[in-house]
Amino acid sequence: MKWLFGLVVVLNLLVGFYATLSEHPPVDIRAQEVSPDELVLVPAGRWAAEQATDAPVLAAASAPAGDVASAPATSLPAATSPTSAPASERATAAPAKTAPAEPPLASANPAVVLSCAQWGPLDSRLLTRVQGGLGTLGLKAAQLDTRTTEAQKGSGRFWVHHPPLATQAETQTLSSELREKGFDNYIVQNDGAFRGHLSLGLFGREDAARALAARIRAAGFAKVAVEQRSQTVQASTLVFRALEPAQLARLNALQKRLTPGIALDVNPCR
Repeated sequence: MKWLFGLVVVLNLLVGFYATLSEHPPVDIRAQEVSPDELVLVPAGRWAAEQATDAPVLAAASAPAGDVASAPATSLPAATSPTSAPASERATAAPAKTAPAEPPLASANPAVVLSCAQWGPLDSRLLTRVQGGLGTLGLKAAQLDTRTTEAQKGSGRFWVHHPPLATQAETQTLSSELREKGFDNYIVQNDGAFRGHLSLGLFGREDAARALAARIRAAGFAKVAVEQRSQTVQASTLVFRALEPAQLARLNALQKRLTPGIALDVNPCR
């Protein structure tokens, strides 16, 4: 029981001590009253400016000494004016002006003059020879084209012949009569334009061919004829485009070496 009694006494002492600390001095409400004569009317703009000016000072006075020493200096807000608007607002208000584009720089090197050329006509033998040397020019596919034409070329030989008659039997009879007169002949059997003709001789000289034709006519075969033989040949012309000066120089050298008798026809490209 003794320890219980002692505990009650200690608790009473603690409660009394707490009640003593919690007591507040009586507040005199009349002391906080303000006389109407002491009130002063301040315009709203002036009051806001004074509040803004006094706020940093009051904050510094109420702050601990350590905080005041470490706090950075506070600057007063600058007066607002139409010309002191933020740069971003001015950029939004006025449309941005685009700086004019600078003209392209002129090339330091003079313009390269490109040339076009034609090389030909070349027969099949010369064409093969020339094409073998074109690899040294470094041409692109679009720079070279080949144009091929067909032409009749005389072979330098002269043919004595007699045209066929109305029927094959009559032509056979004519062939026999010519043989009887001493003029050897044969009937052309190919599918060309002279199929069925009687061939009487092929000569390398025109006067020899015409002399034979004259003797055959004198024998009574007036339709005998002399014709220079020709053959269909292909002639090719190489067309060069957009040649640079170095390529043109190599092409000229190649032409002089391979076909000195067939010159290049060179012109500025259009």
